[in-house]
Amino acid sequence: MVVKDIGKRFVFIVLAVTLIALMAGNVCAEEVNNTNVDTVTPVKSVNVEVNYEYTGDNAKVMPDFYIYSGEDKIEYNKELINSNSYVLTFNDTFSKEYNITAMTAGYVSQSQIILSDSIIFNLKASDAYKLGYDVTADADKILDFKTADDILVITSAGVPKYNGRTSEDAVEAIYNYQYKYGQSIPYNNVLMLRQTAVDNIDFAFIVKRGNELKAVIYEKASKTPVYVGTISENMTRVQWNNYFNSLSGENAWAFASLTNAWVAGASNIILQEAAFHGHVCEGTLGGYSIVQALLKYYSPVSASDYYDILGVPGGSDDDAVIYFLDATPGKIGDVGINMRLNGYIGFNTTSTGVSENMIGFIRWGASSGTLIIMEYNKSKISALFEKETGINPKSGSLEELKYNTWWVKNIKNNPEKMADIIYEFDNLTRAQYFELIGDGKTVEARGLDLDYILSLNLPKATRNSASGLDISLSDKQIEQIGVDATNLAISIFKNQKGIDITKDMVDLSVLTSAGYVYLGSSDTVLARNGINKVLGATLTSATLLPIHTPAYKPLWFAYVLRSPDSDILDTVFIKYNPDGTFFVGEFNGSNVADVGINSINNSATVKALSSKFAIDESFFGVQSIGNVWMSHPEFDQLLSFLFHSHACPGVQPGFFITDFIQENFPLGENESYKYIGSSIYCKDDSLIYLLGISPGMGDYFLQKLPGNETDSTYADGAKDEGVLIVWDSNLNIGRAVIITYTSAKLKKVAVNTPDANRHVQIQTYLDIYAKKDNSLVISKPTVESNEEKWITYEQYLELTSGSKDLNALSYLKGLPSVSKEDLLNSMKNNSESNSNSNTNTNSNSDSNANENSHSSANVNNVGVSSNYNNMPQSSSYDVGNSNDVLGSDSEVSEDDGKSYEVSKKSPTKSINPDYMPYIVIVILIVGILVGAGYMKHRK
Repeated sequence: MVVKDIGKRFVFIVLAVTLIALMAGNVCAEEVNNTNVDTVTPVKSVNVEVNYEYTGDNAKVMPDFYIYSGEDKIEYNKELINSNSYVLTFNDTFSKEYNITAMTAGYVSQSQIILSDSIIFNLKASDAYKLGYDVTADADKILDFKTADDILVITSAGVPKYNGRTSEDAVEAIYNYQYKYGQSIPYNNVLMLRQTAVDNIDFAFIVKRGNELKAVIYEKASKTPVYVGTISENMTRVQWNNYFNSLSGENAWAFASLTNAWVAGASNIILQEAAFHGHVCEGTLGGYSIVQALLKYYSPVSASDYYDILGVPGGSDDDAVIYFLDATPGKIGDVGINMRLNGYIGFNTTSTGVSENMIGFIRWGASSGTLIIMEYNKSKISALFEKETGINPKSGSLEELKYNTWWVKNIKNNPEKMADIIYEFDNLTRAQYFELIGDGKTVEARGLDLDYILSLNLPKATRNSASGLDISLSDKQIEQIGVDATNLAISIFKNQKGIDITKDMVDLSVLTSAGYVYLGSSDTVLARNGINKVLGATLTSATLLPIHTPAYKPLWFAYVLRSPDSDILDTVFIKYNPDGTFFVGEFNGSNVADVGINSINNSATVKALSSKFAIDESFFGVQSIGNVWMSHPEFDQLLSFLFHSHACPGVQPGFFITDFIQENFPLGENESYKYIGSSIYCKDDSLIYLLGISPGMGDYFLQKLPGNETDSTYADGAKDEGVLIVWDSNLNIGRAVIITYTSAKLKKVAVNTPDANRHVQIQTYLDIYAKKDNSLVISKPTVESNEEKWITYEQYLELTSGSKDLNALSYLKGLPSVSKEDLLNSMKNNSESNSNSNTNTNSNSDSNANENSHSSANVNNVGVSSNYNNMPQSSSYDVGNSNDVLGSDSEVSEDDGKSYEVSKKSPTKSINPDYMPYIVIVILIVGILVGAGYMKHRK
């Protein structure tokens, strides 16, 4: 009996202990006969319903959630029940309070305390999202998307501010809008124009039905269209004038040129570059042809080869080669030991014998370089077009639309036939290389100085032998690569980390070279469509981030997953191989590697990750932009980093400088920015992207002075970054200032690698810009302007000439201070005096207009030369202004519809600049042909 009682008591005690453990929600695993007994944890389930303000989004987008218990993030599983209902399950820690947040790109996030097993969220759209969705729905009513053969959308939304915030949500709404049985506008059919924060938000929706093109256009963030009608190159002259007169902004030509190139079959990458540049024109297409010929006859010798570019700003071809080769001005800073800059140098060197359409390329080898100078011959090509069609492309913008279409069709199969190789030189030495691009220390850049280049007597280079091997993939095949790579990444995350990747995750982003690189003759833009189809990822939600990459580099994808409460950045890297297989990066036996701050703070880890994981020199861009993305930067900042191809503190001064310029030098009517860079480094890329300037637009010049010549005397430790000019195209004068920047002073942080130090600095500057406290900040960066001077056109030419015996900084400092009123009065008086005394006409007046230009210009003003197409032109005037009509049929002057980039004139060197304001009047007289003839003679 005693034994039995003891046994009963023992069993009772065991059962009681077990019951208590179960009530506590946990049974410890024991070792029983060498077998593990799994832990059993209670699971909590919550039914969540998410209703969107736009009910159509219920079936399109999937919300993401955060669940927190105090400061601890809770991992959960998500099961879709129907279009907007989910069951979330997670381990119940018996917390007193669980906080759940629902979020979707374009909508305002909401949080609630979990008080029951069911929660309802009613998410409200952001202001920009409402704008984008409403205009899309209105356009659908007018154009009837579901009956269209194809749809194109062109918009300036993104960087421009709407109600104080960047407007990328407006584009997100366009992606989400569904018009037929779940059908949406294809991802690549939405083109975002490069604009500034202060530009207008415009939308153009175009449908194609057979040979018909119909557009509905909205301007200045209005939900009421300003134009409904044809946008085809086949429209009548009356229809064309009606189109131009209906629109008030500069995007009239952008919408028409992009649309007709799209219909003509322009490749996706051409359309993407044209959207960056602002429109399609012969310069855009000519630059594409030049790059195709370059890569055919002077392709990279090794996988690590890059190209430096020597250009003459003002022709659209400069923007094209910069874009396709990722040779941005900001990457032409101080030269490293490896000599690999892939950057751009460009100022007005036409006095040395080059034309504005010539571009030089330096391909650097192990110890010497190859220099190739190319151009597209505008006169020859336009004459061929006129011979074949009977149309003069110079006679007006409508004719130029037809010219563009002809270009597109001619470069489809053999683009290099539209480009000429003028010079081919080999054995360029290191010293000669520095003479051309400068070294940022003691040697000033010569740029495309043809006199100097020909004086070197370099031997002729040898072209590549033509290769018969080519890869040509269909659009569907390219898209499928994006789908397959994404599905492979999803399976890797699941199998190796137990992580479920679902659609529209806010903490997953895909960094990729897709859209910039080629697979043989096929561009890879549509691989982004494949990613979008699987993940719902978009640029405007910061979940699809194309990194600017040279066209000849590999196609790769990096899937990065951030954790909101840690520094871990789990990443899967996949590269597409030419044979159709995938390379998957591996680190320490896993295909998922952390590339966050802890990993990049270890030099051995960095070396392994860059050589075995994210290969082919992609690791720097992946880890630097990935780590910045973790911090949720502003949309315009993120775009600047992507354009620069990596994140670094050198890009960030451009944010502060751009804000300073836009706040202190706002543009008035007929005004535009011109910028001459002197201290050149990464920040020039953010200036180009955010200030709306570029070499191809003829409003960004890069002189690259030695470092000691840019040391500022206005503030200790400051740099004179360059000269800003606010140019008035109506009065033909400018307001010029030196922009001076002083870097922030930061405390040193104990880190082990340059990569980690770089990231700490980036994060600190992001905090400064966002006005957040950061303990590392000793003093904040400052921007100021100095040496404000009013300048004439001739002085503008001197400033942009970039000659070896003149730099823009010292030249501006030496100019006399003349008030705007005094300058205009002196110009008027001299104009009247000259018109009274000068009765001759010059038959040699320059009548050659700039065919790459597409904005209106008013020449009926004092001080404006009749040769107005060769003056600095605004990139932001009104196009098709109703005041610019001639004749009884209200036909728009074709010349008034054409001025966008600026042609170059070589300035005179024999005039004392101190007397320039009084002497230059001769060439600035309105309507006097002598002035125009003189300008041509001086060229």
